[in-house]
Amino acid sequence: MKLQEQRSTSNTNKCCPLTNRCRKVLLPTTAAPVMGLWLLQAQLPLLLLFSGLQRPTAAVKVNFNLAPDSFDDQYQGCSQQVMEELRQGDYFTKELEARRNYSRVWHNCHLIWLNQDKALPENMTITHAVAILVYTLNKNIRSDFTKAMVSAARSPWQYKHSFHFKYLHYYLTSAIQLLRKKSVMKKGSLCYEVHYEADFYLEAYTGATIRFGHFLSSSLLRKEAQNFGNQTLFTIFTCLGAPVEDFSLKKEVLVPPYEVFKVVNMSYHPRGNWLQLRSTGNLSTYNCQLLKAFSIKCIPAPVVIATLSFLISVIFSSKSGDIQIKMRGGRDKRVKSRTLFNITFKEKKCLREMADRREERRKLELRE
Repeated sequence: MKLQEQRSTSNTNKCCPLTNRCRKVLLPTTAAPVMGLWLLQAQLPLLLLFSGLQRPTAAVKVNFNLAPDSFDDQYQGCSQQVMEELRQGDYFTKELEARRNYSRVWHNCHLIWLNQDKALPENMTITHAVAILVYTLNKNIRSDFTKAMVSAARSPWQYKHSFHFKYLHYYLTSAIQLLRKKSVMKKGSLCYEVHYEADFYLEAYTGATIRFGHFLSSSLLRKEAQNFGNQTLFTIFTCLGAPVEDFSLKKEVLVPPYEVFKVVNMSYHPRGNWLQLRSTGNLSTYNCQLLKAFSIKCIPAPVVIATLSFLISVIFSSKSGDIQIKMRGGRDKRVKSRTLFNITFKEKKCLREMADRREERRKLELRE
């Protein structure tokens, strides 16, 4: 069901897919404060990934934090440059070699698309189409990809060395954006009502803000989501997702990892809980990360870089604000943080991040 996007407050009649009863749901526009969610054992992205686990006996209250560790690059302003980098580099070959059966899956999906003999939407390539098929048709790849998105790119260094789905992530993100652009040009700004089910119980307060942090393959057909047992059903109003039925042959909409939602209604039923989510915008920590050697969050001033060339180590004391430096001659000296380098708080944080990356590299080398 396609919905014309509205930002005004309105009362809408909605029918619960669990009981087939209708009720009015208030869809407010003002953003409520972020509230805690009742999750079971882990954050929402991991629960969505391991949805086959049994229901735990007790619930643990945690503060849902919009999946801050997920890789959520939108490639704004650099899409063509990233595509060119992926073509010229050996990312695709390395990623095929890094995962068992990935090459076979990609090859089979390529053949599936060629056999369909369909015309591609404007600006889309065969690789875009194959990426959609790989994600929607293969559960194992989708599961591994989701796990990597929420746990293997927590820092720029980890993204560079441990995230082995750079190729798939870019083409899937780009495909959603191109399909959205096509829909908007034809019909204006559209939202879609979609449904997603998960085999776990989730309780959330109305007004809470959530972000899945990974791609979500959702159904346009409500009846497909009605036949479920002890689990949670999401009815999602996505304004950034894109329909992919021309590729996957199913009534599906792909929801991007960077879309933010507000819980507008929560219903409890013996057969499962029902959450209604409404899109409130997007949120990304990364942008154009493939083209960067370091994160934009950590770019020290030139004076700091020049001074560090004379040091072996820099040790920060968070309590006193001092910096203990170890000179090349072996002498230690403690100085006020702003006295020697005129260093700012942001630069100090940056240097800590640089030290953390060096430590990560050292540990990785030891394991190898």
